[in-house]
Order: sequence, then C-alpha cells, then structure tokens
Amino acid sequence: MCGIVGFNWQDNDSIRQLADLLAHRGPEQQGFHVADGISLGHKRLCILDLSERAAQPIYSEDRSMCIVYNGETFNFQQLRQELEKLGHTFISDTDTEVVLHGYEQWGAEVLKKMNGQFAFCIYDGRRKRLFLGRDRLGIKPLYYCDHAGRFIFGSELKVLLRSGIDTQIDQRSLDHYLLFGYVPNGSSMLRHVRQLLPGHYLEYDLDNRCVASCEPYWQVHYEPRLDSTEDEMILRLRELLDASVRRQLVSDVPLGAFLSGGVDSSILVSIMRKYVTDLRTFSIRFDYEDFNESRYAEMVSRQFNTLHHEIAFAAADVCDLIPKLVHYYDEPFADCSMIPTYLVSKVAREHVTVSLSGTGSDEIFGGYPRYTEYPLLKRLNHLPAALKALLDPAVAGANLFLKNDKLNKLRCFLGARLDDTSLYLMLFSYMFRDKSEQPSQLAAFAEYGRHFHHTDDQTRLMSFDLNEYLPADLLVKEDRASMAVSLEARVPFLDHELVEFAAALPPDMKIRRGQKKYLLKKAYEDVLPREILYRRKQGFGVPLVHYLRKELKDFAYQAIFDFDEYDYYDKSRIRHYWDRHQAKRSDYSRIFWTIIMFNLWYKQWLK
Repeated sequence: MCGIVGFNWQDNDSIRQLADLLAHRGPEQQGFHVADGISLGHKRLCILDLSERAAQPIYSEDRSMCIVYNGETFNFQQLRQELEKLGHTFISDTDTEVVLHGYEQWGAEVLKKMNGQFAFCIYDGRRKRLFLGRDRLGIKPLYYCDHAGRFIFGSELKVLLRSGIDTQIDQRSLDHYLLFGYVPNGSSMLRHVRQLLPGHYLEYDLDNRCVASCEPYWQVHYEPRLDSTEDEMILRLRELLDASVRRQLVSDVPLGAFLSGGVDSSILVSIMRKYVTDLRTFSIRFDYEDFNESRYAEMVSRQFNTLHHEIAFAAADVCDLIPKLVHYYDEPFADCSMIPTYLVSKVAREHVTVSLSGTGSDEIFGGYPRYTEYPLLKRLNHLPAALKALLDPAVAGANLFLKNDKLNKLRCFLGARLDDTSLYLMLFSYMFRDKSEQPSQLAAFAEYGRHFHHTDDQTRLMSFDLNEYLPADLLVKEDRASMAVSLEARVPFLDHELVEFAAALPPDMKIRRGQKKYLLKKAYEDVLPREILYRRKQGFGVPLVHYLRKELKDFAYQAIFDFDEYDYYDKSRIRHYWDRHQAKRSDYSRIFWTIIMFNLWYKQWLK
C-alpha cells in the first residue's frame, strides 16, 4: 500500500512535509508533481513491480494526466490486456499504470471494471480536474477538505490536521463517537473534513475551485435472487472465495495470513495453503484465558502445516503502545482491538509484506451474536408497558446476585417502546449499560433508518453493519494498524463479487435456527474440524474489563478525570459509571476507553 496527498496550489515544500507524515505507509519510494497549479505527493510501499519504472506519480503517454494511487487492483492483468488491444502501451508492470490508462479510455467507468482495494487521485489536465476514487467497500481511506477555495486530500487525517485548515471539532461526529466508538462513515472529527464514501468518486474543478460532482458507482443490493439448491450455493460460494483468494495472492513480495483460530481466518488459510508453499501465519495470545484463542490458531496451523508465529499480549503493552496508536490513529478511535491488531501486524511485518485477513465475513454471512439477540430484544421492547414494569424489578433482583452485565443492559430495553432503528443502535452502542441512561440522543442518527427498509430484521442489521460499522470501524482499525508498520492487509471476503453473492442469498442461508454463518460453515465442513467451525464466537477483543479494574486502573483514572482541555462530557456521571465498574456492577470499559482515546488524541493533535 501507499500514502497519497495533494492540493490545488503549488507548494513544493508543503507537499513534501505533508507526504513525510505518511512515510510509514510507503517507506520505499516517493514522488511529487508540483506543476499545473496543483501539488501531488506519493509515498510507496512496493508490492507489484519493484523497479523505479513503477514510481509515482505515473504519467500518461502525452503527460496530460498523472496518478497517485494507494492500493491494489487485483484484476489489472486482464484490464491491461484489454487496454493493449485498444492501442495503449505501458512502461511498467504495475496496476497503477493500468488504472491511469483505464481512466484515459473509459473515464469514471473504469471504477466499475476494477476489482480491488484502492483510493487514488488522477490529475486530468485535459479537463482541468482532479478525479478521486475509492473502492466499493471502503477498504482504503481517503480524506478531503473543500473549504474557502482550497482543496486538499490525503490518506490519513494527520495530513489535513497539519495543513493549516480550521480544526474545529464536528459536534455530530463527537456525539456519534461517544455512542459507538468511531466517527461516522463519510465524516471526520473535524467540521470541514470529510471522507470520500465507499463506492464513490469525486471530481474537483480546478478552474472554478469547487467540487463538480460526487457520485456513487456501486452499492450492494440485498434482494434474495438465487434460485439454487443449497449444494449449488455451497459450490458457488467456494468457487468465489477461492477465486478471491487466488486474485489477492498476486504479489512480488512475501505474503502470509493473520490466523486467530476463528472460522474466517481458518478458511482463508485452508485455501491459501493450496497455492502458497511456505505459508506463514500470525496470531496473538492474551493474558486472560477468556479472551485467548491461541490454541485454536495452533490447531489450524498444525492441520495446514504453516510456519506459525505467535505474540504474547499483556496489560503492560497497552501503556507502551498508546502514544504510538494515538499518532497512527490520528482521529479518535475506540475499538480496543486496535492494540492486538497493531501488535500482530508488527510481528507479521518482520516476515512478510502482505497479509490476508478474515475481516468482512461477519457482515456478509451473518456472524455477530447481536443478529440473534436483536429479535428477542425487539419482542421484549414491544411488550405492554405494564408487563415490562413487572419484569424490570425481577431482572434487577436477579442481577444483584448474578452481577451479569448482560442482565443489567437488558433493563435498558424495558423502558419506553423504541423504533427498530434506535433499538439496534442501543444494542450496538458502547453506552446504555444502565437503565438511567436515556435513549433520546439516538434520535440524532435517525438517518440510519435507511438501512431498515428491508423486509426482514436480519438484512436490516447486516445492511447497517456493512455500510456503516465495517468501513468506519473495522477497516479503519486494520488499515491504520497494518500501515503503521508498512504491512499491506488484504481482505478476500470483501471481494465485491463475493459480497454481491452473499447479499443475494436467502436470509436462512446466513442464519438458520440460531446458527450464524450457516452456509459458510456448511461449505467448509469437509475442510475444518467442527471444533473450529462451531465453537462459540470470541471476537478479537481485549480484556479491558479486567485491565481497568486492575493493571490499568490508575492510568485510566488519570486520563479520564485529569483532562480539562475540552468540556464534552459530564464528569459526575462518568464517576458514577466508574464506581459501578469498579464494584463489578456493570462493564463500562468501552466507554472509558472511548473517553481516554479522545482525550489523548486532543492533547496530541489539537492542543
């Protein structure tokens, strides 16, 4: 992968300084275009064609166009053959040059032909425009600011934070962050900075200094359209996933795989093993057994004879890593699995330059526990008020003895009746661990109701997760963690052809009688043991609930309560949560982590 940056004025010193902020994304080559009233910068991590011929910016034959590109186009060889038949000639063996010639031939339609993960900018000198494009699922990031006649874009927010723009905080993004732990898709924590949405392109008119258009070129449709038997669906699923993995093995540098021991990464390793001779795999071992999956990773590694590397993780790693993470995640980000993701990426980078990941499978095949929890909570929430009033003290009494956080959260659904969108947002949120919390703040995000127009609840939830949670949280986490150590992470489950296939499956092929990822697991029963396929999902979490009561208690208290630079939360209420958490009456670790990461971000980037 690479880092890209650019703006609509000429400044050789500034473009180099801003590009240097992205050196971790591309430490091996750099290049600049400072002419034609614009400045473009590129930092390259060499994956395909390691020669200087592939250095960017890459120019068209008549030099009227040039491109800076981050990512991979996995079907570039087929596109190149098509373009060569149309008369185009190439000077390198890189996919970047294919994208440029594809734009020259087809314009914005080139995006529909590309299979990959990418974000790029093309300077079109003929039309005096900048053309920005982002992949369909939002795997690669692209921020931009269009304000007061100045247009600037970059792979990471830090480029804009250091470019001299107005850094006023966007209140809606902050509200969203406190509820869900990440900034909403398409936005940023800064008022004047946005992200190009997944599956979109943007054209900036250089003469008129304005965005001329911002349009979608792809979106997923969920109508069940497959008139096939279960065996036929299994066969097609295996064909598509195998093809995706094979495409994503294209590389001129060593590659491996993240292996948690869960269903998704284990399936990928089983496919990769057919095509990679000395396959290296990487996992992490936690210091609390209820979070530790390492034995399952070792089991899969032995089955497929991989060269396995494991790193131990403990509370001490958190304090050591936080300053680095606040730098690389240059926007408030509260998914605590950012820590192990960074650590496992760091270990992987010692051995390979590319690593495949199972990210995305849960969103397309139905893997999250909340998909089966939601229908139960919906029925509970729709009970008559009198019956809910009787149930509430019973649940509260049971929780006095059991001290079960899920029971405590259950009481939040015994209040006033909620609409379906707010009900899921409450279930999904980092907040709402206590009945005293009011759901009224969820009304600010009523636009998420657009994902709830589908006829069945399961599809509604998966639509939200694929279009909001996946690009704004999971893919941000993986991109920043891997690129911090100059490692390219690839996600075969997010091949758009596989995503379209999964969206067309009937709902009961994803979740059947409570069995999540039904078809995916069924498809690989002859490949993986049942202990891997059908064990309880653990996720890639961190034992924060324990750490914030023990090892990190003092650090967390100071980070939360000794922060006075920006007044955005009620400290008295947070102290109430703190006391409940320490007494083991509720688990507020995720909201504490949310506050900690915002405070540290503010001190490092805005103070």
